[in-house]
Amino acid sequence: MIHTIWNEKYRPSVLENFISNEGFKSKMGGYIKSNDIPHLIFAGQVGSGKTTIAKILAKNIDCDYIYINASDENGIDTIRDKVKSFASTASFKTLKLVVLDECLEENTLVVVLREGRIQKTPIRDLDYKNDLVKSYNIEFNRVEWKPFYLWDKGEQEVYEIEFENGELIICTQDHKWYVDDKNGNKKIVKTIELKNYMEIFNPKS
Repeated sequence: MIHTIWNEKYRPSVLENFISNEGFKSKMGGYIKSNDIPHLIFAGQVGSGKTTIAKILAKNIDCDYIYINASDENGIDTIRDKVKSFASTASFKTLKLVVLDECLEENTLVVVLREGRIQKTPIRDLDYKNDLVKSYNIEFNRVEWKPFYLWDKGEQEVYEIEFENGELIICTQDHKWYVDDKNGNKKIVKTIELKNYMEIFNPKS
């Protein structure tokens, strides 16, 4: 059995499987058919399909493309070095596509528990004195709201983790998770180790 994060396992790879209004799909289909695409900005709530449609376009248009998580790589060096280098490299294809995902800014909303109420607040307004975030209590086997602390660890790659109930969490590669090993014992692993861990204790059948 292969364990994969749901949003990747079930992410559509072709436009026919993408759920959206027909007008939008027709417009995207036109780009694919013409093998050409203008500059596009996709905006909307989490789970509305922004990343999915960008990846569908990149995979179904005959082009070379580079995918950058802009919430992690958002410095001028990224544009100067990575994007410029990609754009100037020789290619057998006539089109090059740059996908900048997760372009967060100070008004991006996040979910917190503040003064007993679950609410959304812009990133710029997060307050460690008043805001609580979800944390798992291994002793009592339950999810709890814990104080929010902001630690400056510099720029790090982030990952999306989706649970079976559809809840989506964005975390760093060092974020720690409690998982069960093959004997049912609790084990702490980092996000970056999570996929390998699941493959080790849940081999292909």
